[in-house]
Amino acid sequence: MKVWERLVSLLAGIILAVIGIVFFLVAIRQASIILSHLSNLTTKEQLWAAGVALVSLVLAFFAIKMALRMRREEKTIINQTQFGEIRIAVSAVESLALRASKRIKGVKDAHVGVRADLTGLDIFIEITVNPDLNIPQTTEEIRAKVDEYIFETVGIRVNSVKVLVTKVSGENRTRVE
Repeated sequence: MKVWERLVSLLAGIILAVIGIVFFLVAIRQASIILSHLSNLTTKEQLWAAGVALVSLVLAFFAIKMALRMRREEKTIINQTQFGEIRIAVSAVESLALRASKRIKGVKDAHVGVRADLTGLDIFIEITVNPDLNIPQTTEEIRAKVDEYIFETVGIRVNSVKVLVTKVSGENRTRVE
């Protein structure tokens, strides 16, 4: 968020807090305090009130514009090669890791998360496996295959691949009638 956007958000928050206090006073029937002061404004105070109202409307306009404009930017991983830089979306790396992990025999379902920083990639995989499977061997196989597949396709080494077995699925029995 840029500095002027933070300033607009701060001022809009302050104005909304003041409006909230005014409505709270109205709700507890103490609005006469405010109304008595507002009815006795001098010309100079009326100009100040008009200025505050104008600034509030402008801030409201910018706050609404910022809220409608904000969209999530796709995080990318930058890989420097001899030919220049290559940008790869984190979602693409997630898809590749998902593909590699689902190729392992016995993995029924998988969910992948990728965290990228300056040191490299950290991949988190949650899997559902078939019963009667050697889980330590399967998780090691997933780690190795995902690391190898990501390096082959993206060209970036993976710092770590963490695998969490969240469920052991039941056997699918076909019913004969």
